Amino acid sequence: MSTEVELKLAASPADLPELRRALVEMAPASAGSDSRLISTYYDTPDLALKRRGLSLRVREQGGRFIQTVKGGDPGGGDLLTRGEWEDELDKSCPDPHAAQSGEHLPDGIAGDLQPLFATDVTRTTLAIEPAPQTRIEAAIDQGEIRAADGDATEPISEIELELKSGDAAALYDVALQLLDVASIRIEPRSKSERGYQLGEEGKAAPPIVHAEPVALDPTMTVEAALQEIGRACLAHLLHNEAAALAREPEGVHQMRVAVRRIRSAISAFKNLLPAADRRRVSGELAWLVDILGRARNLDVFVTDLLQPARAARSHEVGIDDLAVALNREREAAYERVERSILSERHAAGMLRLSHWFEARGWRDGPAERSALLTSPIGELAPRLLDRRWRAVRKRSKRFGRLTAPQRHKLRIAAKKLRYTMELLGSLFDQNDLQKFMKRLKRLQDDLGYANDVRVASDILAELSSPAATSSPVASAGAGLLRWHQKALAQRERKLRKRMRRLNRAEPFWRG
Repeated sequence: MSTEVELKLAASPADLPELRRALVEMAPASAGSDSRLISTYYDTPDLALKRRGLSLRVREQGGRFIQTVKGGDPGGGDLLTRGEWEDELDKSCPDPHAAQSGEHLPDGIAGDLQPLFATDVTRTTLAIEPAPQTRIEAAIDQGEIRAADGDATEPISEIELELKSGDAAALYDVALQLLDVASIRIEPRSKSERGYQLGEEGKAAPPIVHAEPVALDPTMTVEAALQEIGRACLAHLLHNEAAALAREPEGVHQMRVAVRRIRSAISAFKNLLPAADRRRVSGELAWLVDILGRARNLDVFVTDLLQPARAARSHEVGIDDLAVALNREREAAYERVERSILSERHAAGMLRLSHWFEARGWRDGPAERSALLTSPIGELAPRLLDRRWRAVRKRSKRFGRLTAPQRHKLRIAAKKLRYTMELLGSLFDQNDLQKFMKRLKRLQDDLGYANDVRVASDILAELSSPAATSSPVASAGAGLLRWHQKALAQRERKLRKRMRRLNRAEPFWRG
């Protein structure tokens, strides 16, 4: 298998000349070469290639035609690596039977292939050797993507850093140097992914990407496992940026889940990581959690709390006013999400965090910690889960007497256990894992409902000034809270039963 290892960076067209000068300074032996690349992408009417995680293009460059097939899950856990196979063709039409690339296409598609979109870019290519035995091909692309059957277009303004030899961390080293020159950000989408989103009437809704299982082997080292977990979580986060920017609530939710999974992983491995690194990473992500959390809390309020109560209390004065006030707050929250995702702070934070995981930046430390980092993850994983499990058991003691804040802390402990189970789950029997996870999820859902009502109370307090407690919005909000609190009281018996069932569950990881 031919493997492409590439980091794609989005940049403003106005910044490309300065970024080019910076790359030329890194490659004094190469002034760079310019070329025009016209690439046409093909698929079947039912998008058989896209569904298999494949892309097929024929590129024209200097009178030559190169067919390329690329493979790999666009929403998968590795931002840098994809399979790539190429053949030179005699003409511009795709050849499903080409020696190298054709082998990776499904049978029987030859007569169904049709052009879907094309890219037309001017490319500047430079060869960089940032360290001994390390070679990187830097490509500066400027142009556009055009739909084949419509007027829809999307600009291209980006830098591709392709690793030819050496450690992949060098790609982030170069990117961080470019960050000192101009604002850039990681672009997780390939040109083909962006092209597929172009339709007859413009852009289709960006896809929602859910967390993929992290494939770990019990014999791999602890630090290799942590690196894989970090890569997967960052890919999950970055692949949902487009959906969040399109104001898709599930895109915001998945970004928030990804950030929480990263923080949970850092917390689980905290005894093996430098304290300064832990504080820096956690602090950098905390602000993003807060911003995403505000939008998510308002989404939950409107969809999970207001809508069912509104149907039952449609006669109540002020319920429509409450809906208007909440939607106004949601609009402001999503504007803040957009500003944050597009900010230099977020772009720089994602580059630094990606570099930290790729370069295994935690390596400096005492010999005892280094020995644990190089031990098999299969030996450490049960201890990590045990620690999370003990926290849940401790928080759940005398459950019936716990106050709302205490139950909130229990919910957080249960969520940390679940995230750690998901991240390390491939190391254990899947049937045992799912049985335990099912009990845990049911408890989390019930505790989550109670927390949603608590958060809603805080939001209502913000919407109503102390002097306006008798306003229609305040009155409707108070009625809504009473309605949900009654529902919570009715579910209390079942909640306690689920807590007892979880406490009796056998920790599968100890086997």
